[in-house]
Amino acid sequence: MFRPRPCPHALLPRVPRGVDARGGGAHRSALPPPFHAQGDGRSYSYLAALSSDAPPDEQWEALFTLAQEIPCHLHDVNRIVYVLGEKIAAAPKAITPTTLTRDALDQLRAADHIVTQTLTKYNLLRSLAQVPVVLFPVGFGVEGARSIGIRAFITRDFMTGKPALPGRDLPLEMLVELQRRILAEVPGIARIALDITSKPPATTEWE
Repeated sequence: MFRPRPCPHALLPRVPRGVDARGGGAHRSALPPPFHAQGDGRSYSYLAALSSDAPPDEQWEALFTLAQEIPCHLHDVNRIVYVLGEKIAAAPKAITPTTLTRDALDQLRAADHIVTQTLTKYNLLRSLAQVPVVLFPVGFGVEGARSIGIRAFITRDFMTGKPALPGRDLPLEMLVELQRRILAEVPGIARIALDITSKPPATTEWE
């Protein structure tokens, strides 16, 4: 069961300032609450979500640079995602209760199947080391909804690695297709988030 810890709201204003310094004010950030997926009391770092009014097609290099710099300045953050679609209006303050129920597992299986089909279609199964698909309980303003995280990862040894770059490692049209299909075919999914974090600081899989 996912258990949210209190979100340190004092940290939130610092993230948009760091984003605006590099992104010219085009991008807004959000900080979903972290989750405990273990029962051993370990604490986990935060995930920061970036979004934009403008299509990111020409900005992925800048976004990746930003994803490398944010954890250097905000040490409670170790994972950065870019949320596809329209800009996030406000930082989410609620989660959708999520346990290992049939509906949650069905959402994850359906999204994972679409990702596998799309990777196969674009002949990416050999060029990407791993592509974990994650269901996370944040609806970004849509009550009762969840979102899908996609971690397209490139590595030789899994000790270090980098995210696949759209426009270079991932065809831009593939991302459009993934977003369109998951939102259309998987009920209850609000947004699609592409993980753009290197390892380190983030692990390959989500925790």
